[in-house]
Amino acid sequence: MTLIIYAHPGTEGFNSRILARARQLLDKKGEEYEVIDLYGIDYDPVLKKEEHYTAGNKNITEENLEFQNKIKQAAKLMFIYPVWWGGMPAILKGFLERVFTPGFAFKYRKDKLIKSIPDKLLTDKKAVCLITSGGPGIFYGLLLNPVKIINRFIIFGFFGARSKTVQIYNARKMTRRRVDEINRKVRRGVAWLLS
Repeated sequence: MTLIIYAHPGTEGFNSRILARARQLLDKKGEEYEVIDLYGIDYDPVLKKEEHYTAGNKNITEENLEFQNKIKQAAKLMFIYPVWWGGMPAILKGFLERVFTPGFAFKYRKDKLIKSIPDKLLTDKKAVCLITSGGPGIFYGLLLNPVKIINRFIIFGFFGARSKTVQIYNARKMTRRRVDEINRKVRRGVAWLLS
């Protein structure tokens, strides 16, 4: 089972085309999947005081408990989103903060020498990020592509999922060449996820 977390407010353009192509490929492979459209469900990304785990609070809303359950059941995760201001949209960042909580995604241990290194609780998961950015690939290359580094080591590495980020650069104007690139890159990302 693949769980797709989609984080873009538009219904046209690069991200919606990525989602449509991913669905086509999953259907063709006979892969069961579910889409969580964060904008479509009007997800509230704001971490509440009672959820703030580093302050000792542990409340998790029913909605987020349901998302945790869906993630537990899914062997594979797919995130589709644009890069805005150097990172993911706030709605997706809030989803990660409110759903991938201690005790679910990771656990700090008191008996470790370095206590800030967690036990990873989602090591049975694979995650692929299919992302778009308006900037050119050379720009990200010169900066060592921090988005890919953060995804692999800071986010998914923190709770133990194997991950891959597939990025589509110069995502400003849809052309036939761009559609071909989307199809090719989404196919590559889905193939990795299902392998």
